[in-house]
Amino acid sequence: MLEGVILAGGAGERFWPLSCPGRPKQLLTLCGNESLLQATYQRLRVRLEAPAIRVVTGAGLVPAIRAQLPEIPGACIVPEVVGRNTAPALAVAAALGSREGKDPIQIVVPSDHWIPATADFWESVDRAVRLASAPDRPLVTFGIPIARPETGYGYIERGDARPEVPDTWEVRRFKEKPDAATAAAYQEAGGYFWNSGIFIWHARSILDEIDRSMPELGALVRPLQTADDATLGLDEVFRRAPSQSIDFGVLERSERVAVVRAGFAWSDLGTWRSWGELAEHDGRGNAVRGDVLSIETDDCVLFADQGLVATLGIRDLIVVRTADTTMVLPKERSQEVRRILRALRSKEG
Repeated sequence: MLEGVILAGGAGERFWPLSCPGRPKQLLTLCGNESLLQATYQRLRVRLEAPAIRVVTGAGLVPAIRAQLPEIPGACIVPEVVGRNTAPALAVAAALGSREGKDPIQIVVPSDHWIPATADFWESVDRAVRLASAPDRPLVTFGIPIARPETGYGYIERGDARPEVPDTWEVRRFKEKPDAATAAAYQEAGGYFWNSGIFIWHARSILDEIDRSMPELGALVRPLQTADDATLGLDEVFRRAPSQSIDFGVLERSERVAVVRAGFAWSDLGTWRSWGELAEHDGRGNAVRGDVLSIETDDCVLFADQGLVATLGIRDLIVVRTADTTMVLPKERSQEVRRILRALRSKEG
């Protein structure tokens, strides 16, 4: 039995000023003709029925999620009254999935990644499902082959090969986001992947590892498995849960994690620069969306949500215009958009 779990609680601050708390990145149409959330959902719907897909999101985003995914049953949308990072979200999803004695294999996917080839995605999922079904029931993650020395991603170092499925390994260790020199060394050495944040596991297996590594969280979510109405306890779980990522809280402490080489194209769309790598380009290498007039402009990201963006004689910049805000910064500093937000909050506060 397969079940999808979509993590849709992120704020998407690095896509400011287009994204905002009420319209985070996953609700935006950045690639193609549907939002990133809708594309993620449709990718799972190729093989899963709507009631087999669960969406975990901030309580304030529930109406927007329902509007974008009208066919999904209301009970499949799990509201986080307080955002506590991915460990509590996935602990709750596993507890809900394992009610009534069930133990589905859960396909955990972020709601805001770009994966253009659905068939390739499912081929990799099938391999991961086979691995997760091995006798030791490992927790499986997808490793993305390194394309460049990227400082914005976490890394996975692979260990011994797994015998059950080709192109799969034990995970030796997870690596935090590196500096440029370390990222280059990882690429040169081989044996490393980008950490995709996509996981495959049995619901009861991840709960067992949560009990071992985060017993306080395990104790909070276990009653959801047997409660007559699990929804009544959700708010209290999220209020009391520790704020922790599944990577740091559980996977980095576990000895039963495996990695599958992802056989699909992927981007986490983490910055305006990464969006620019996927968008349509003009004859001078500019990624362009909306009403844009560019003269002697090269290798820029030019995004006009409303109004006109006009440029002359610039290169390697990001220019984003919305109804009330214009942002300009160098492409190589696209990871620093949150600095602008912090400065704005300090000014307003």
